[in-house]
Amino acid sequence: MSVLVALIAKLSTAASFEGGLKGLLLLNLFDGLSTVGWLHTGQATEANPVMAAAYAGGPALFLLSKLALVMLGVGLLWRIRHHKTARLAIVPLCLLYAFVGGGHVGWAIGQFLGVLGPLV
Repeated sequence: MSVLVALIAKLSTAASFEGGLKGLLLLNLFDGLSTVGWLHTGQATEANPVMAAAYAGGPALFLLSKLALVMLGVGLLWRIRHHKTARLAIVPLCLLYAFVGGGHVGWAIGQFLGVLGPLV
């Protein structure tokens, strides 16, 4: 149990929180650019109806919307950063975006190797 307590203490520090916010913004940018690439080439369809509507307005609107929404969330977390819960919330968010980013990379490798096709 003390290992878990130590991990939580480390993850809730100001430095970890700031690094997590930066990581989240970079992972979101990577996800947005990758998604635009897959959508533009017809290799995938956008599953999120809100983001699909944004993409219908063009790739620039899609990317701007995606970045703006996550930046608003990051801004909110930064505003309430004095709460330990807010500092810890960044952990599952970064893990989620890392999983999504890994999916983009894995799918690209699978397509390059010819073992995966489009998700359309």
